[in-house]
Amino acid sequence: MWHRAMDVAVRVHLITRALPAARAPGLRNQLCRAASSIPANIAEGARQETSAQNARFLAYAIGSTSEVESHLELARRLVPGLPQVNATLDEVSQIRRMLHALRAHHLRQRGKP
Repeated sequence: MWHRAMDVAVRVHLITRALPAARAPGLRNQLCRAASSIPANIAEGARQETSAQNARFLAYAIGSTSEVESHLELARRLVPGLPQVNATLDEVSQIRRMLHALRAHHLRQRGKP
């Protein structure tokens, strides 16, 4: 999942190159930061000592997927025909579903030794 999230972050960085800064000031930066935080939070959570702590970082990653989706939708509306947006939105949605499942697993594990 981390690899897929990294691929999305790279794709988002490439997509933002097609966004004119004058049309969406700050959007490129916000979109790249949100996309980069998905794999970063997955990685940070994986290094935590408890399942509850891991679940907390997975929740942050889930939040970032929603932020990426919102920013990508705005980008699509501002620049019709932006390449790779639909495929990236689909991939972000799949990653979010996987994150929810993994987070639920960790939450179930937190009470076990």
